[in-house]
Amino acid sequence: MQIQQRVFFDDVEPGDSLPSREYGPLTVADTVRWAGLQENWQELHYDRDWVREHSGLRTFIASGAYRQALLMRMLTDWIGPRGMLRKLSVRHTHSTFEGDTMRFGGRVIEKSRDPSDPWMACEVEGKNQEDRQILTGRCTLVLPSHQ
Repeated sequence: MQIQQRVFFDDVEPGDSLPSREYGPLTVADTVRWAGLQENWQELHYDRDWVREHSGLRTFIASGAYRQALLMRMLTDWIGPRGMLRKLSVRHTHSTFEGDTMRFGGRVIEKSRDPSDPWMACEVEGKNQEDRQILTGRCTLVLPSHQ
């Protein structure tokens, strides 16, 4: 079986957009699965009644780690099995509520000039269905060369 590479260092330039990816709508099943995986039993992430009574929010919210995992999935799906996510920093700017969709994308802002160290820096962003920013960040990706 031959591994298909998605993108190569030689084919990417600063200013290029990363392919966007959409997930959702957010359901209680999504948040309960994630809570179980993380052993994060905060009611904020799955109990509508508790959230309304104790936090004043309309419904439960996705954990930041869940949204960050979806962003990393978008990045690693794009770079393929021979690429590497070297570094990621994220700032969460708005909650994701039950029923919301999450759309992640980004753009290349810098690229190594040394082909023996084929990294690129990207700005990344997440938005909801209302085009409201839910997170922003930056990552460093390492890509294989055609050679």
